[in-house]
Amino acid sequence: MKAAVYARVSTDEQFREGYSIDSQKENIINFIKSQSWDVYDIYTEEGYSAKNLNRPAMQRLIKDVKDRKFDVVVFYKLDRLVRSVSDLDKLLQLFDANKIAIRSVTEPFDTTTAMGRFLITLVAAIAQWERETISERVVINMTKKANMGERNGGKAPFGYNLKDGLLEVNPEEARFVKEIFRMYTSGKGMRSITLYLNQFGISKDIRTIGRMIENPVYAGKLRWANNSKMDAIVSEDITHTPIIDLEVFEAAQNMRIIRATDGKKATSPFHFSGVLKCARCGSSLSGYYKKARKSKHYVCIAKKNKGTCDLPMFTESALTNEFINNISPDDPEKFFRLTKDFDFNTPEETDQNDLIKELENSLAAIKTRKKNWLMALGNGVITQDEYISMTHEDTKKRSY
Repeated sequence: MKAAVYARVSTDEQFREGYSIDSQKENIINFIKSQSWDVYDIYTEEGYSAKNLNRPAMQRLIKDVKDRKFDVVVFYKLDRLVRSVSDLDKLLQLFDANKIAIRSVTEPFDTTTAMGRFLITLVAAIAQWERETISERVVINMTKKANMGERNGGKAPFGYNLKDGLLEVNPEEARFVKEIFRMYTSGKGMRSITLYLNQFGISKDIRTIGRMIENPVYAGKLRWANNSKMDAIVSEDITHTPIIDLEVFEAAQNMRIIRATDGKKATSPFHFSGVLKCARCGSSLSGYYKKARKSKHYVCIAKKNKGTCDLPMFTESALTNEFINNISPDDPEKFFRLTKDFDFNTPEETDQNDLIKELENSLAAIKTRKKNWLMALGNGVITQDEYISMTHEDTKKRSY
């Protein structure tokens, strides 16, 4: 008789109950030998819970059961195989349909009789009840701690360190947290904030920034169960040193609500944000403020970020004038016909294009020089110190 060995352990079970994969396999294989059976294959799941059947080894076992590659499935204990009555019922039906038996090393199950199937279902039901009861108790205790303003574990959020289970401000990270809230409440979007952080080597995506802005932990309060099916619990009292003022946090929340309903243009100082599209590549146009001229401009984000579009930057005042001058109550389509061929070129943009071209030529020359110096270093013509000295000035120029 060919036997399939199934062993499973989740991370916490191995520590709590001593169910190591190796000890399970050893006991199962000894049992198979005692029955004079042959081991067909070993199916192991390490780090997976039995909350459902979506486990790699379990899915492979099910496939092999359907192909009838063995005669019996042997496991150390029933809860290694399944932890819910419904999953057990599915497996029993599958095993019966393919005439495959199951055997537990530590439990006297006989699935060939009605009474045996009833008993194994009863054991599974008790195991499920026990697991759900433990889960409920854990949730009750964690809810109680959250209501008392105590943390329920987890790693410290960006901006804080954990010391003896308590949140302690990380001065370096807290500086960026303040910047995030300052930029957001002053009208900057998530994308601008993300790009700003990237300049300092801080990798945060847009969704993470959004979650940070909504997290009351930065105002000194604790929140629990925010991403669960339960209602989130937020402590009433200040439980740790806040990084930002409560007023700033509430202002950010109000801005989040307004932007969720009316878009970024509702709070942005650039009134056409979220409205304008590039006529040349279809990308959105982003607002840009020139401090020297104290004027607002719009630029295609494909040009700004990738350099793949050649639409010149234009001022908000030029756009507004064209918009107002060409609105006609008698001919509503007039404005759209005119803007189709609108020429946004300005003397300033022409100068800027020339500057960009000049910088590109300069960068190409630097690359050529560095390549020559690198060859000279490789051929032993110059020393490493001489190479570093020669490339130092060019490296500074490239960083500008």
